[in-house]
Amino acid sequence: MAFDLATRILEGDNTIWGPNSVAPNRLGWIHLIERTQEFLDDLRSWSESIDQSKIVVLGMGGSSLGPRVFYDFTKRTNSAIREIVVIDSTDPRGFADLDITDAAFIVSSKSGTTVESEALFRFFRGRQSNPKRFIAITDPGSPLEAMATELGFSRVFSTPQNVGGRFSVFSEFGLVPGILAGIDIVELLSAAQKTDSGKYVELGETLGANANSGIPFVSIEYESDNKRSIGMWTEQILAESTGKEDKGLVPVPHRSKEGTYPTSNLIVECSNVQELGQHLYGMQLATAAAGYSLGIDPFNEPDVGVSKEITRRVLAGEKFNPTLEDLERDQVESYISDRSDEGKYFALSAYQPLGFEDELYAWRDDLAKAIATSPITAGLAPRHLHSTGQLHKGGPKTLELIQVVSKDYGPKVTIPDMDTDFGTLIRAQADGDAIACQNRGQKVSRLYL
Repeated sequence: MAFDLATRILEGDNTIWGPNSVAPNRLGWIHLIERTQEFLDDLRSWSESIDQSKIVVLGMGGSSLGPRVFYDFTKRTNSAIREIVVIDSTDPRGFADLDITDAAFIVSSKSGTTVESEALFRFFRGRQSNPKRFIAITDPGSPLEAMATELGFSRVFSTPQNVGGRFSVFSEFGLVPGILAGIDIVELLSAAQKTDSGKYVELGETLGANANSGIPFVSIEYESDNKRSIGMWTEQILAESTGKEDKGLVPVPHRSKEGTYPTSNLIVECSNVQELGQHLYGMQLATAAAGYSLGIDPFNEPDVGVSKEITRRVLAGEKFNPTLEDLERDQVESYISDRSDEGKYFALSAYQPLGFEDELYAWRDDLAKAIATSPITAGLAPRHLHSTGQLHKGGPKTLELIQVVSKDYGPKVTIPDMDTDFGTLIRAQADGDAIACQNRGQKVSRLYL
């Protein structure tokens, strides 16, 4: 069965996922490696012309997680040739004072309309007026492409329209920052082409079958925190692809203890570029197969836009007042413990600066040690709205979301030409997602730091 399904996927059989699937316009990832190899010489030559030692990536979701993976890998293997700073946050405390003296910027958005990418570009454009310090990565014909061309960006990379964001790691979205970081693109792609497709398709079928049998949780284990980025990338492709129609795979950070909630277990080993390339391609195959097993379309994201639309309306002045239970930080453990139940999971959604990650994950781990009956996940927001956010709204109705927001987001940092500021934007994003999750039947509470 796995071999037959693998063959059908690799041949681009878009009927696998049903007549209403968007697959006919989303299977470009299958042969993306061959396309990419055609312009490697140009990409390599261009990358050598970049004089700056720091590359700042402004993007969300698939535009940010791939670059994180590649830069973290080059750091871990002592092969980094530039510093890559990925900003996928709207909390100004994490980037307002960033040193950009010797920085070039990549503005990355498939649609060209991502509000976070636009806001971040406008902010940094106010600090760096030279358009030749900016690079755009986007689909052809997008508003970002038009703006970048008009302003005179140093380069505009056009991305394949038939590849969804989370499946785009081997496109310009991943490889442009990757080659600037120092990743061996040739070896990476060569390894990806040698992926054991049958093994990964069988993995995906197993994960889907387990979820159908009442085991939606997938523990993603990696050796140390310096591999956290590959865990986040894996989390996105599983959660955003499968979390819909009240179904889905729920990535969790810990394997369950004996006698508690059951999980499927996924061990990520990416100690060299060969393993990295095969994991990245293999998990795309596994995700496609899991979608088939679950009976859902793994290539759409029907609920991601819900939070965005409510956020837009909040920023436009429409009044929304989500009714949320307020918590103190020292109440969270007892709150989760009292509500923990079979099949339920909890998510810490932290609208905090990029530097809060270590504290957030340590807190999550401490809670998991104290409470063994339900898995606890965590993610920075708004980053995770472009990842697990689809799962939170479209997946199993067994989530309790705990938003971790700030009473004060620091001095006001205005966004040029957007008639708002970052503190207002991130608060609106928290309200937007809270309302969207509640409207989908999920429980939401909030604590203030």
